[in-house]
Amino acid sequence: MSNSFLENPENEIEVLMGDIVRVLGLLLGRLWLSELCSEVSAFRTSLGRPQDFSEKDLKNAIKRLEDLKIVSVEEGLRATFGAPEQDFLVGLNVAVPIIEFLSKDEDVKRYRLLLKGS
Repeated sequence: MSNSFLENPENEIEVLMGDIVRVLGLLLGRLWLSELCSEVSAFRTSLGRPQDFSEKDLKNAIKRLEDLKIVSVEEGLRATFGAPEQDFLVGLNVAVPIIEFLSKDEDVKRYRLLLKGS
C-alpha cells in the first residue's frame, strides 16, 4: 500500500488525503461524509493551517483513498433529529502501516497536545 502522500504529499489533494486519514484515525475510523468536511476544517484550523478546500476536492481525495484501499465508502441513512438523511459513511480500513504512521505523525501529536491544553 502506498502511503507516501502522508509523509511527502505532492499536491494539495494529497495533503487533503493525509488530513482525511489523520482525522479518521483520531475519530475512531468512521465518519459520515457530511461530517468529514467540518472535522477536517477543524483539524486544520487547530494546527493553524489553511482550510481552503471544496467539497469536490474532498470527494476527489476520498475517491483516491478508496482506490488505494485505504478507506471504504458505504451509502446509508444517517440519523438526525429529523428524518434520516442519505449520506456516505467513510471508513478507514484498519491497516497496520497507517496506524503505526499515525502514532508517530507530527500533525496528530500537535493536535492531541492542543486538545489536552484546552
